[in-house]
Amino acid sequence: MLKRKLNQQKENLEDEEPKKSFPNKETTISDFFIEPLWSKFYKTEEKLNEILDKLTPPPNISHIYNPIVYASQLHCDYLRRYMQGPKPLVFIGMNPGPNGMAQTGIPFGNVRTVKVLMQLSGSVDKPPVEHPKRPVLGLDCRIEERSGVRLWELFLRLAGNMNIFSQQCFVHNFCPLAFFSEDGKNLTPSELKGPYKRQLRDFCLKTFDEQLILLKPQVIVAVGEYVHTALKGSSYCKSESVSVLRLPHPSPRSVKNNDWPEKAETFLKDNNLIRFMRNEA
Repeated sequence: MLKRKLNQQKENLEDEEPKKSFPNKETTISDFFIEPLWSKFYKTEEKLNEILDKLTPPPNISHIYNPIVYASQLHCDYLRRYMQGPKPLVFIGMNPGPNGMAQTGIPFGNVRTVKVLMQLSGSVDKPPVEHPKRPVLGLDCRIEERSGVRLWELFLRLAGNMNIFSQQCFVHNFCPLAFFSEDGKNLTPSELKGPYKRQLRDFCLKTFDEQLILLKPQVIVAVGEYVHTALKGSSYCKSESVSVLRLPHPSPRSVKNNDWPEKAETFLKDNNLIRFMRNEA
């Protein structure tokens, strides 16, 4: 009798074991193993960097900086903290400014903005070859990036703070590289020459389309004419469900741009974008 009971218990355990060992089709993977959005986004940037490294720049460019590489800690902290999910509204700038993203790794990243308004801190390395007139000092840089001051201070004044703004909005740059001539002049992508200019645009555009698929924006605001023109070739932007708008660039170098904050605020109101910035959409 005892032997028969023990055999029965053994058979019952064997019947139950497969149910415990093999989950059914309804079982979902733990969130712990799902790659976060910011990491997927960063991988697209790394892939683009590898491609751009193989291009031959024109002779008028003596130095190229890539802050996504030498300021990767701050750049990834920005992505990790402020890219928690898809963004209905994306602002896309041209490329790193010498006293902004070139110092901090963050688009339009004026040092004071990054330290005080974004509450980010960390070390920044040096580019492989540094121009003597364009030193990279990281968060110790004392020169303000005027474009960054104008853009971020307006955005965060309208939103309230960075945490509210980042719920539905994200700021990014079309091109990750900063370019300098032999005399230290900052060269924008629109000022480049030859085949390199087209190659740079096309590769950046292809990567940007991949990034837009990840971010899923409803509205894309091109900051400046260069980006607005480049986005005409974007596959993602051709969708009828996506709006592409142009906001004048905040750079003081732009003609008749002294009242940029006032014009930009009017633009944001007229296009009903402040609701995204305040997380009210």
